[in-house]
Amino acid sequence: MIKRRIDRVLSEGEGKQLAWLTGIVLALFVIFYIVGKAFWGLDWTDILTLYLDPGNFPIDHRANDFFSLTVTLCGILILSALMISVFSNVFSNIAEAYRKGERRYRFDGHVLIIGSNYMLEDMLRAIGADAAFDGKDIVVMTEADVEPLREEMETRLDDSRLTARITWYRSDRRSRGHLLEARADRASAIYLIGEEDENGHDALNIACLDLLRDICAGPGPAIPCFVTLDMHSSLDVFNHMPRESGSRLRAEIVNTSDYTAEQLLVNTGFLPVPGPDEDRYLHLVIAGSTDTARAFAQVAAQICHFPGFASRGLRTRITFLDSGMRAAMDNYTANHQGLFELSRYSYVTPDGREDFKPGRRSGDFLDVEWEFVDSYISSPFARKLLCEWAADPARMLVVALCFDDSAVNASAALHLPKDLYRAGIPIAVYLKEHPELMEKAISTGQFGNIRCFGEACPGSDPLFARRSLRGKRVNYLYNLEYGNPPAANADDAWAGISHAHKFSSIASANSIPLKLRAFGLEATRESIDSLSADILESLSEVEHRRWMLSVLLMGNSEHPDIVPYSKLAHEADKDRLIVNNIPYIINNEAIVR
Repeated sequence: MIKRRIDRVLSEGEGKQLAWLTGIVLALFVIFYIVGKAFWGLDWTDILTLYLDPGNFPIDHRANDFFSLTVTLCGILILSALMISVFSNVFSNIAEAYRKGERRYRFDGHVLIIGSNYMLEDMLRAIGADAAFDGKDIVVMTEADVEPLREEMETRLDDSRLTARITWYRSDRRSRGHLLEARADRASAIYLIGEEDENGHDALNIACLDLLRDICAGPGPAIPCFVTLDMHSSLDVFNHMPRESGSRLRAEIVNTSDYTAEQLLVNTGFLPVPGPDEDRYLHLVIAGSTDTARAFAQVAAQICHFPGFASRGLRTRITFLDSGMRAAMDNYTANHQGLFELSRYSYVTPDGREDFKPGRRSGDFLDVEWEFVDSYISSPFARKLLCEWAADPARMLVVALCFDDSAVNASAALHLPKDLYRAGIPIAVYLKEHPELMEKAISTGQFGNIRCFGEACPGSDPLFARRSLRGKRVNYLYNLEYGNPPAANADDAWAGISHAHKFSSIASANSIPLKLRAFGLEATRESIDSLSADILESLSEVEHRRWMLSVLLMGNSEHPDIVPYSKLAHEADKDRLIVNNIPYIINNEAIVR
């Protein structure tokens, strides 16, 4: 039993080993001093001389040679042998604990990243380049093996100044104790992203979010916390939750699939945009019935609203193309009952077409229509459709390959009908990994207008900063106009609303780049102030139609303002408020009220 306890002490870290050794050294010194003083009149300096330096033996007291030898031998054993061994072991344990992510430090004002999935590298680069995080420590808290992860990140980042700011913790985000060790309540920002390819990602992140809320309860500075969720069903739960209170944590939920689609559809010029005077409409063909395919459609449905509907009845068309589409259509329409009660949609097979239209009582005033084509993308039927659509001068065709398998998407992208490449049809290819093949293919110039997106491709807003900031500004406009009383600033207004209102505000901000392109505008006060009353009204109507799709996709089909723009009365002022303040939302110019 004693042996096991000694072995345990020797195997433990630096503090206990040094404490035990110090205790033994002092105890022996006290015993030797008491004995030496009592029997031979030795002073404490005599004992210390023998204890520290064996070369002083024998001292000039012949009667106590055996005692002096004992003191000397203990000094050799304890101070020379064990002390060196313990210090060596201490330093070895410190180094090993650091390499394994087991050392803990008292950080304050740091950036805490919880998880180590595909987002991590881009996040670290963005933090290193962001002046708002300049000089702040970065703590990465992960369940992964820290040593290889650190080596991989240091190699890929290739930035010694940045990597010197990063501390790695091997921890479990489901543990309150581990979150406290990471000083979550003292962080300046938290990114809860989870681990790569883990089971139960959403449940684990939600459980961690609950712990963080509790840890950050009470007064103190607000802590922004971005939480990623994979499933839209998880997002639906937050859509129905009331605003949060009682914690300094300011949680913002990000669906990873929606975010991936936003990087392409919102933050680039990938989508063609029909202008006010064009007799063409946007037609997005999405191959696949995966979460990514649904997210691509959902983001597009919230931003692809154009003036041609009011003047010519031109609707944006979103087509899902995959085998087994009947079941996928039934599932999708059931999940969005309110939307599809008001929408036109069709089910298409090689044998025919079934069309569904809103009932007379519902009205037919939405500017997005849907199509579900039941066929393989490589089938003769699907290829014939794609060629016909590409040749149709009334359509602005876009193809998105959104199967889960990157290899399948790459193969499909390189074997589409050549008519699509020759026509320069925009083709989006979803890649989870290994973008090198597609980059090589694109560089040949033989495959038209291909653009890659997904986990394998760097994001343009890796810290969710742009989408969050613009969403805050949209909400602040409403708060200034209708708050009772208005909040002191955009951050306070953002903290006082539900997740559903946050999602709606972000969707409104996401739609602005396409609005500007459609009307040939700049996000400046001069550009907006120069608008005629007719164009301003057209922009406001487009914003209302966008808002209706956003609300319906979130499941709120009972809102009284889901009506044609002409029936809005004074509520149209809300849409004009957004349009008039595009310069504020995009560039933080002065607010116009």
